[in-house]
Amino acid sequence: IDFAAFAATARRPAVRRAAEAIREAFDGRFLLFGADRLDYTKGVPQRLDALQTALDRYPELRGKVCLIQVLVPSREEVPQYRTMKEDIERMVGEINGRWSQPGWAPVHFVYRNLPHEELVAYYAASDMALVTPLRDGMNLVAKEYAACNVSETGILCLSEFAGAAMELHRYALMVNPFDVNGVADAIESGVRMDL
Repeated sequence: IDFAAFAATARRPAVRRAAEAIREAFDGRFLLFGADRLDYTKGVPQRLDALQTALDRYPELRGKVCLIQVLVPSREEVPQYRTMKEDIERMVGEINGRWSQPGWAPVHFVYRNLPHEELVAYYAASDMALVTPLRDGMNLVAKEYAACNVSETGILCLSEFAGAAMELHRYALMVNPFDVNGVADAIESGVRMDL
């Protein structure tokens, strides 16, 4: 990626204001962020299971964490992809239906392609990126998140099956995305992690 361009965009005053507005909209909660193309390799259902498991196992996270899950439309004409999208939407509804409280829902779901500056603002606003594909050639989201983390306070939770893991494993919370309990534990560790 063009690291310098992403970092420069994250430092722009308009993007910084947008990131602050996102944090304010979520009332300063611990923000988890996922950005994925609609594809079975990205592990979005497993990520949602991990969030549900974290909320089950760690009651102190309820009302404290929010997952912003961006899903970029892909292959909408293929029936299996439409079904996958519907399954993800059902899971989001079930999680929010089970755990929501007045003023808090655990999952904020966005199904669209974000303009570049808006995506960078989400990266900059997030406390932890969940980059948990089941299998991926590289996964540039991990690198884009790192580049936009100009405050140097963000946490990268990274699948060991992403190609980026070869370069970033020393600087990330490494997880096996099939291990829902392990990803849940990584979420809880991120919330507790000191600066």
